[in-house]
Amino acid sequence: MRTKVHYLFVIVLSWLAPISSYAQVEVKEISTRPGVTIRFVYAKAENPVASAVLFRGGAGNIGIFSNGSMRVENFLSGGAQRFTQNGISVVIPDVPSDRYTLDDFRNTPEHAQDNAALIEFLRQQSKVPVWAIGTSNGSLSAAASSTYLKEKGPDGLVLTSTVTEAPVPAAHSVKLAPLGEVKVPVLLVHHKQDGCKVTPYGAMPGLIADLKSAKKVELISEDGGFATGNPCHTGYHQFLGIEGAVTKDIADWIKRYESQQNQ
Repeated sequence: MRTKVHYLFVIVLSWLAPISSYAQVEVKEISTRPGVTIRFVYAKAENPVASAVLFRGGAGNIGIFSNGSMRVENFLSGGAQRFTQNGISVVIPDVPSDRYTLDDFRNTPEHAQDNAALIEFLRQQSKVPVWAIGTSNGSLSAAASSTYLKEKGPDGLVLTSTVTEAPVPAAHSVKLAPLGEVKVPVLLVHHKQDGCKVTPYGAMPGLIADLKSAKKVELISEDGGFATGNPCHTGYHQFLGIEGAVTKDIADWIKRYESQQNQ
């Protein structure tokens, strides 16, 4: 698939520290399906060891403005600098132009086609493995990108604060994807005290068992941070107060895995 990339704006965040410590953040837009485009933030690490598409939770709409700022920033959607400082280039996508949200869309062929274009974009930028990293509802987007796209999909998955229960329509359970078909390595990252009712920490053993065909599955159990605010929108669920440490845990795990594959 060839994609047309439109360059919209470039912003360099450097006024508080030497420029080398910050990645250049760009806002881009690509065509993904006939008549459909996706706007996204792209940040390239100085010497990337991997790239990743970051899928936020909730309804998926983050509201990317032309100056690179976002209407919604949380653990993943606000993580461009944290990931690039750990050697991982990232794409953070908004919803496609034909939708207002990703409700009832994350586990569809059309969403997978959109994500294939984002993955291809990253592969064109750097010859490094591309991972799909999702948080909360975004874990379904990440997992479905693997099960739909197979060998053209991501080289690995990171599922954080993953939704495993869906008592309300706004919850997008990762189990909607055929998890037994996931072949790539999977890292699960979950806070021990996650208080959101659709992302219980106790569901992790069952989720690991569901990923029976994955090349490797490992769980990182996080602790600490702050429990303030809505338990499904902030606090432990979004690793509030420990965002940097959790990002480093993810990046270090990916680096170790990729290093082992190159031995």
